[in-house]
Amino acid sequence: MKALLEKSLLLGLGTLSFTKEKAEKFLKELEERGEVTTAEAKKLFYELMEKGEQEKSALKEMIQHQVNEVMNNLGYIKKEDYFTLEERVKELEARLGSQE
Repeated sequence: MKALLEKSLLLGLGTLSFTKEKAEKFLKELEERGEVTTAEAKKLFYELMEKGEQEKSALKEMIQHQVNEVMNNLGYIKKEDYFTLEERVKELEARLGSQE
């Protein structure tokens, strides 16, 4: 049963492309053909959703890392760093202004 699911995923369904509706439909078809029981289908559904969330999270993290790397290579700074520097400049200006 699990091998069948893995083959299906490898044939282009991909966990990331599995929406909740697609997964439910796919597992219902397997159940109707007698390839999985209702309990197995439920278990597989939750496993698919969990794996999908894990992969989505990993993909998001990888994209964020790549974007940060590109931004750093181009010489851009993070918004937080900009605001921190802006506050420091204001403080320094205030100190210099009070010394005159």
